[in-house]
Amino acid sequence: MQRKYFKNLIIIFTLVIAFAGFFANAQIRDTDIVLSILPEYPNPNQNVNATLSSHSIDLDKVNVSWSVNSQEMSLGIGKKSFSFKTGEAGSSSTLTATIETIDGQNILKTITITPADVDILWEAYDSYVPPFYKGKALPPSQGKFKVVAMPSLINQNGKVNMNNLSYAWKKDGTVQSSSSGWGKSYFIFTNSYLDKVNNVEVKVSDISGGTNASGKITLKTTTPKILFYRNDPVFGIKWETILNNGFTIGQDGETIVAEPYFFSPKNISSLNLVFNWFLNTQKIQTPDPKNILSIKPEVGQSGSSIIKVDINNTGTLFQSLAKQIEVNF
Repeated sequence: MQRKYFKNLIIIFTLVIAFAGFFANAQIRDTDIVLSILPEYPNPNQNVNATLSSHSIDLDKVNVSWSVNSQEMSLGIGKKSFSFKTGEAGSSSTLTATIETIDGQNILKTITITPADVDILWEAYDSYVPPFYKGKALPPSQGKFKVVAMPSLINQNGKVNMNNLSYAWKKDGTVQSSSSGWGKSYFIFTNSYLDKVNNVEVKVSDISGGTNASGKITLKTTTPKILFYRNDPVFGIKWETILNNGFTIGQDGETIVAEPYFFSPKNISSLNLVFNWFLNTQKIQTPDPKNILSIKPEVGQSGSSIIKVDINNTGTLFQSLAKQIEVNF
């Protein structure tokens, strides 16, 4: 019985040594090591961090050599990371990591980087501002953004026409498949009232997929506002002067214009934009045009009144605002 026990023990021990030798001599495959860079799509003259990772080999115990365009830049045991700077737009840098394992294997990991720029511009796609307004229209909650990618990609044939590129758009981390594709350099979306900000990203690539670039932008909505102006019978609307409390209406009357800055839609005549006017809490008939109110005090009267306008976009849940002004007469 003892002899049989020792015989089985010897067999098990022999198998353990055999399997240990097999695994010791097992070849590490190229796919067992991953070379990644951050950022994934670098800009020109940008610092890039390269990292090696593996679930099959202890990279802390191997010799690693890093080279850029065949020139060795760093060497050492456990050198799993390396930083370098990209060149000008359109220039290519070939990064190579040579991993020498304990048993003498040499594994090469290579990546070619062609830096490129993507500028991202945006506009409020359907936001009202009055004529001759010199500022930029801003989008309200539940308003529309238009985001435009302006890439500068250079390949072996020179600068690539922006219409000859592929665009992959994401909003808040979600791929926008219907807005992505060949030549789709812009993306239009409607903000949700639940979102105070939206993060938009785009990846741009040429037909070969060898030249890539990416960009991202954070977009914020704004709160609409109502401002009052005087419509002069000779000079027209006095855009340079905002009416405030204490404005005096003469006996000949005045015409007051209410401008709903940053409401959507930008067509102020839209049926979705409802104007309600009040005089001292009493609702009065909506004028035509609906944002221009003419008022004339009764002969011989003097005092003050509150003029109020309530503007509501019926196509949204919460896009409404009221503004009032106290006038003297």
